[in-house]
Amino acid sequence: MSRKNGIDVSYAQGNIDFSEINKNQVQFAIIRSSFGWYNGQKDSKFDRNIKGFQGLGIPCGAYHYSYAQSKEDALKEAKYCISCIKGYKLQLPVFYDLEDSSISVLGKRVCTDIAKTFCDYMKKAGFKTGIYMNLNWLENYVYKDELIGKYDLWLAQWDSSKPSCKCSFWQYKVGQAGSVNGISGETDLDYMYTDDSSDDDEPTEKFHVGDIVKVLDPIDYDTGKKFHVYDGVTYSVIEAVGDRIVIGIDGQVTAAINAKYLEKLPSEPPKTEHTYTYIIRIGDTLSSIAEKYHTTVQKIAEENNIPNPDIIYAGQILHITV
Repeated sequence: MSRKNGIDVSYAQGNIDFSEINKNQVQFAIIRSSFGWYNGQKDSKFDRNIKGFQGLGIPCGAYHYSYAQSKEDALKEAKYCISCIKGYKLQLPVFYDLEDSSISVLGKRVCTDIAKTFCDYMKKAGFKTGIYMNLNWLENYVYKDELIGKYDLWLAQWDSSKPSCKCSFWQYKVGQAGSVNGISGETDLDYMYTDDSSDDDEPTEKFHVGDIVKVLDPIDYDTGKKFHVYDGVTYSVIEAVGDRIVIGIDGQVTAAINAKYLEKLPSEPPKTEHTYTYIIRIGDTLSSIAEKYHTTVQKIAEENNIPNPDIIYAGQILHITV
């Protein structure tokens, strides 16, 4: 495990001089995108900041400052945040900033549900996501066991020799305590913890739509459960967002999987096929059979000369090549 140096910025840093940014001093940046959910609450420097850092090849994440009073408000904030960051490729998570006093009075249950609503919606939209809060918030205002491990934690704990709990990101200095070339005035300083064995700042650089891939460990991204793969079967990338790669066969989705569990193959690998014999049982449909073998109804019907895919019968023998 190692750590990288970074900063978090907003409109408060003014116009950053990106020609002065030291890439050893700033190895990543987390940029405020928005706050609340009304139009006009996009951070006034977000576009300038993300274009500036990404233009230097510095990985970026974003954060949304919350004023939510309910799960419904949190959902509005998630949708508004997405409208603000749309069009930008984020290599790091989108964090939900929970610190406003108007939220802290709502109670642990409401605060926890607000956090989960925002983060779950962002995950479904294809973003890596996490929560920003200080140690007091983590210990006293949310049910931390429902959050830690499910979402990335960006912990604010200043003037400490180390964070008090495991976190992906640590804001260790805030405001005037931090100084960075290219930024005049106050700057927050952060660490990002990385796993040396799979340290990859930009996982989607490796995978693009249409790539041919082999599954190394079939763990579904969204559920954490195993899905079935057959020896010799390859998949194509249907969608790549962050480290979440959607794979499938002939355009039909098989699963979403973390990039670290995939290996990119040559664009035209030698095709390895296997033909299975399947005897139709009562209650079977071609759709359920196709799902089982990770193929398509059309392919099974064509291979077995079935004119109407809706008409099959028990005892019928199918040959399925995948």
